[in-house]
Amino acid sequence: MCSYFIFPISSSVSFSLGRKKIMLQLHEISKSFGTLPVLNKVSFTVEDGEIVALIGPSGCGKSTLLNIIAGIQKPDEGALSGGSDAMAYVFQDDRLLPWRTVWDNIRLVRDKENRSVIQELIDTVGLSGFETYYPAQLSGGMKKRCGIARSFYYESHLLLMDEPFQGLDYCLRREMLHLLLKVWQKHKQGVLFITHEIDDALTIASRIIVLSPRPSEISKEFMLPGQEGRDPGSPELTDIRREIIAAITN
Repeated sequence: MCSYFIFPISSSVSFSLGRKKIMLQLHEISKSFGTLPVLNKVSFTVEDGEIVALIGPSGCGKSTLLNIIAGIQKPDEGALSGGSDAMAYVFQDDRLLPWRTVWDNIRLVRDKENRSVIQELIDTVGLSGFETYYPAQLSGGMKKRCGIARSFYYESHLLLMDEPFQGLDYCLRREMLHLLLKVWQKHKQGVLFITHEIDDALTIASRIIVLSPRPSEISKEFMLPGQEGRDPGSPELTDIRREIIAAITN
């Protein structure tokens, strides 16, 4: 099961391009591991207040790209600019601290405790009454609720999420997506959301970027109709779904 850990990352300030505030800009990022090329001249932006879903086949370098953005790995070529004073990184791994309560797992990502904000986030994700519970006392879904609250309590302007709901069944994953959206609608930070689930991307994203098989390039980009939180099975998304599947499998 995956959960959440917020990893603060120092970065430069955001900048504007026309009327759009760009939180992150990648320019022709390339990366190889030995003789294995993984990323090939990948370029895109993430704007303030939008959710960009990055989707692609397994092994195409999605997590590698996120690690480069976070500064954990360095690209072989290309440049990164923008960002915010701090980014938050939500890993796949379960990184709730077992000796800390729900409350303390959320508050640890800030130096100073803001009790009213913590309680508001706990209420929003449906964990009221579980403030003093430890991770071992929580279900998998409740741990993820705690992780969502913690990610937004950090108050970064850019949130990186690496397949945060991997391994969940369909119904629970949908519940977590809508909880994430519920909190995001109050804070409206930029989000780069990596997933291999097309339905998740169609539901949550403002925009979808599709990576090709390795060595990965951007093969498609879609600005989605309507508001985030849409039904992925709606007829207006049928053609987009078909194009995403074709881009991933070809």
